[in-house]
Amino acid sequence: MKLGSSGRRTYETRSAAAGQAASQPQARKRRRAQRTQRFAQQWEVVADTLSGGLGAVAGWLRWPHIRWPEGKLHLELPGFSGFHLAKLLSLALLVGVVTLFIWFSDNDSFFVYQENVNFGGTTFLETPELYSLTDVEAWSILWLEPSLIRQQVLKHPYVADASVSIHWPAQVRVAIVEVTPIAIWATEGGDYWVLADGRALPVRSGGITPTLRLVDPQREARVPGRSDRISSELLAAALHLQEKLSLNEFWYSSSIGLNFPLPETKTWVYWGDGSEFEAKQLALNAAKTEIQSNPNEARTLSLIAPNRPYFREYPAQR
Repeated sequence: MKLGSSGRRTYETRSAAAGQAASQPQARKRRRAQRTQRFAQQWEVVADTLSGGLGAVAGWLRWPHIRWPEGKLHLELPGFSGFHLAKLLSLALLVGVVTLFIWFSDNDSFFVYQENVNFGGTTFLETPELYSLTDVEAWSILWLEPSLIRQQVLKHPYVADASVSIHWPAQVRVAIVEVTPIAIWATEGGDYWVLADGRALPVRSGGITPTLRLVDPQREARVPGRSDRISSELLAAALHLQEKLSLNEFWYSSSIGLNFPLPETKTWVYWGDGSEFEAKQLALNAAKTEIQSNPNEARTLSLIAPNRPYFREYPAQR
């Protein structure tokens, strides 16, 4: 049994090695094709730059032209106008630039691929989803701009900020700042993170779990979009109430807005939207005397209009 097991492992190992060896030429061929495509794009830019220099070089020659002095045909053949140090230096510089460009463009050491890009500061974001945004695949390090890479990475909805640095010969380092949720939006379709600006994003495993929870049972089963984000005023009100009442869960409905059970009582408070927070807080403090005198009485307290608060003596409906 041991020999058979060892034989199978040896066969599997050799098969895996053979598969990797077969895939390596294909990978090299694919990278070569990518580099050729990038080189063509780069050369268009260089050709435009060199056109002026080539025109200057052409000016150093006397191109053939015809003159008719005193009615006789005279043909001047091309030739050098003379060797001057400035011209020779310019020509040498031009040839050097073209040579270096071709060398850099053909040397794989200066081309960037996924293994050359490092992402730091991530906890729940994966490298492949970030790398796909960078658009650096098979590009020479000479042509990469950190500001453009940063703009591409910032398109990811879970990226709050990013900084990009480029290092020779072909290393790109991207420091990521992930979004920080401040609340959970519990809907019929599942739980979503709520950011400080009210945007809602599906919860990602590995991220933090905010203590504030907003229950919205009327929300239909779909991902919230830009038009139905939680308002910043409502979110700020919930955060203030969480701190003042030591209450981590609030309810929300489109008809009565924010609502919640008052701790250590059977009173349910209709808070409304996030406006007039101080006036609603004063009205709630004024009503606490009556609430504490009958803490076991089931009723609702409406603060939607803080200048006209009122009780209703029946169980609250969320």
